[in-house]
Amino acid sequence: MNLEDGLVKLQRMIFRTWDIQAFDSKENSLSYSEFEYMLCVHTAENSEFDPENTEHDDSTHLSALAAEMQVQKSSASLMVNKLEKRELIYRATCQYDARAQHILLTEKGRKLFLSIQSSVYNNLAKSFKELLDDKEYEYFEKALSKICSTNVNYK
Repeated sequence: MNLEDGLVKLQRMIFRTWDIQAFDSKENSLSYSEFEYMLCVHTAENSEFDPENTEHDDSTHLSALAAEMQVQKSSASLMVNKLEKRELIYRATCQYDARAQHILLTEKGRKLFLSIQSSVYNNLAKSFKELLDDKEYEYFEKALSKICSTNVNYK
């Protein structure tokens, strides 16, 4: 199988797993796009804080979220509004810039995000580990890490 065919099959496998495991009910489900936004918020919330750095950390601002998602700020705002209505995220006024707001996960949002992340991606990783021998799995992890660490333009 060539790489293009393999990538198509891998994408199909991931999306099928997503469809099966991420949608247990309407209320406790996330679209893949919603999950991606929440992943960015979760990652920003959990980034290491450097007490030596006197600059303001704006990684949870809407503009940073839009930049990370590589979308217009208006598109990010629409998704934030949608997630806020579902009480999965909330906005907190920035103490350094009253015009800006931090986008943060609610406890409900954090629980749902972590549950879906675990059920979908951890189960996929376990499946791959069972399918591949130890050396193949190690090579797969290294290759995937190398591919994902590049700054690929997804246009």
